Parts: sequence; structure tokens; C-alpha cells
Amino acid sequence: MLRTTLALSLLLAAGMASAHSGGLNAQGCHTNKKTGEYHCHRSLAKEADEGIVKKSKSGICHDPSSQYYAQTKYFTPFRTLQECLESGGRLPKN
Repeated sequence: MLRTTLALSLLLAAGMASAHSGGLNAQGCHTNKKTGEYHCHRSLAKEADEGIVKKSKSGICHDPSSQYYAQTKYFTPFRTLQECLESGGRLPKN
């Protein structure tokens, strides 16, 4: 009984330590309230990301054809590359 209680306590503590404070949308994404950045946590999010333009923390606009698109995890989303550029973003250097 003691072992079972200890095991359950450890599982609960581990779950709480890795819990995420922000709610996720159906695609597994959300906007960080502190930074205003939109990012995703689940693999379904990759499908949701397709088609959007990601403006990275450094202000670079990545459309789906960018070699760094999949690697850009913390970003502000835009519907078009033009919208991203007009927001002060820039194109990646080749």
C-alpha cells in the first residue's frame, strides 16, 4: 500500500511539473500572454502551421517555402508574407 501511494504521488508530482499553464487551441497552439508570441506544442500544430507566415523573434518572416520554417517555433503568425513585411518584418538572408 505504501509503495502504491508513493508511486501515485510521484506520478502526480511529475505531471504537475510538466503542466502547461496556457490553454491550447484545437491545433495545439496558443499565444504567450507575457510575450505576445504565438507558438505550438503538439504535432498536429505542424499541420495547422502550413500556409501561415511566421515572424520569428528576430523579425524574420518565414513562409512555408523558407528552409527555416519548420524550425521556427516561437513566432507571430500572419496570413501573408506582405502582412508580415508590413509589420516590420524582413525576408531571410539567402
